[in-house]
Amino acid sequence: MMATSPTPAPPNSATFSAGRLLLAVLALCVLFYLVDFAWYELRVSMPKLGAASGSVHRIRLYAISSKGNKTDYEVDANHPEEDVPCSHSIFPQGGHSPCWYVTRHAHDPIPE
Repeated sequence: MMATSPTPAPPNSATFSAGRLLLAVLALCVLFYLVDFAWYELRVSMPKLGAASGSVHRIRLYAISSKGNKTDYEVDANHPEEDVPCSHSIFPQGGHSPCWYVTRHAHDPIPE
């Protein structure tokens, strides 16, 4: 009588497809970033396609913590206003945050 070896169990299909899904999402994110980077660099080299960078004007407001868990707000006396440089892109490019992010946070007070 000949001994038969046990057949290997098939891979767990739930784990197998979850890994493939994670890899596909990661690849899609990398591709999306590369397209955003290429479009930004193209606009840097060819300005007629549109501005690659810009700025957002904001008023510098300090949030000063005081006793009793209270916060006082005060405009910066030395530099009350500033223009924050930004990139017209989805992701940070050229060493600057995206303009959509800077615009969203332009009115946030500066913690002190």
